Amino acid sequence: MTYYEVAEKMTAILGREITYSKPSLLRFRATIIKRGTPKAFANVMTMLYFITQMGNAKQITPTAKELLHHEPTSFDQYVKDYREYFL
Repeated sequence: MTYYEVAEKMTAILGREITYSKPSLLRFRATIIKRGTPKAFANVMTMLYFITQMGNAKQITPTAKELLHHEPTSFDQYVKDYREYFL
């Protein structure tokens, strides 16, 4: 899923508009630090954001299913299960 598709799914499930603004890496880092994320963790999150922007997270593997020995939770179900954290 793209970040835009994630926003669309969350909008449909949560019943309120969720948008993706495609922030630059520096803006992304600054925003999450402003929201209270410790700088060291913000650095890790920024690197993960960079990696996905570079397209390195496009491949879907069966690793989660192999480790869990069952189907992993779908994104839709995850949003439903943790709905109160997104509202």
